[in-house]
Amino acid sequence: MKFLESDSTRPIELRFQRMKISIVVLICILSFPLSGHSKRASISVTSYLSIVKTAGNNYTIAPGIDVLTIPLKRVGNLFMIDANVDNQIGNLIFDTGAMGLVLNKTYYRNHVIEDSQPSNGINGSISNVSYVNIDRLEFSDLTFKNTRADLTDLGHIENRRKVKILGLLGLSLIKDFEIIIDVNNSQLQLFRIDKKGNRLNTTEKSFQSDITQPIQSTNNIIFLKGMIGGKKLNFCMDTGSETNVISNRSSKEVLKSITITRRSSLQGSGSKKSEVFYGTMNNFVYINKELTGMETIITNLDNLCEAYGVQIDGVLGYDFLNKGSVCINLNKKQLGICFLKTEKK
Repeated sequence: MKFLESDSTRPIELRFQRMKISIVVLICILSFPLSGHSKRASISVTSYLSIVKTAGNNYTIAPGIDVLTIPLKRVGNLFMIDANVDNQIGNLIFDTGAMGLVLNKTYYRNHVIEDSQPSNGINGSISNVSYVNIDRLEFSDLTFKNTRADLTDLGHIENRRKVKILGLLGLSLIKDFEIIIDVNNSQLQLFRIDKKGNRLNTTEKSFQSDITQPIQSTNNIIFLKGMIGGKKLNFCMDTGSETNVISNRSSKEVLKSITITRRSSLQGSGSKKSEVFYGTMNNFVYINKELTGMETIITNLDNLCEAYGVQIDGVLGYDFLNKGSVCINLNKKQLGICFLKTEKK
């Protein structure tokens, strides 16, 4: 197997922080020269897990509204929602790899900080994570009051994407809804549901899935089953990941099925570097459906597994989501996919 050489690559930065209140699971920036071109592309994988448990969300919605359709703005392969957070207007990255609300300290450094703890990178301490209370968060027709948020530095994503990023929006804020993610039409739909997961509005046409799978959900993080090279694997589904990720600890059968196209360097806050490989995921099967041509990186996921408390073999990001529309119902613990008509059944 011949790898394409990379003369000058920007480092990937992975952030991992484990402590009593919150965990920064993974913040990864990957840049590599495109094959045959001098132009660089950057890939972001952002996952953030807050383990503060809440009984419910303190939100309000206009009377009579049971269905929300929220535009998703695509920046690279990230999807953002227009939001107003304590009178700051900007974008929240829709990130199912984040449990709650994570804010960019650039815009909220004047809030009263409840706590501050060091976070650790691959080679040592790199920054602090703080906690603040937000008086008011608004997006679409939803308003949240007195919301706890983690505060950290997201400037590296903001600088690369050249847009104002207020933070990350995780699933816990919208867990009381049935969630339909349609990246091809750049929209997020939220349907109010009862405790059993049934829609309150029965006049709306139900989601017609080609495949429905029971899901494991831990702290509102979604885990899916898939197969590569005949091996059963456990994946985290992350809308904040611009590419798929495979653990470098996967079996030989899994790693051999990936066609490597290029490599880059992985560097933490110190001087040590390691290689990360970029390629195409072959022989991926979800339930009984083969999905081909998905891009992926291969890297170490040990810290991510430790943070989630779940052994995972990879992350399914944009290249998985753009195969169709995805319906998530956390109350029913189900995930359904309606594949694009151009996809082979």
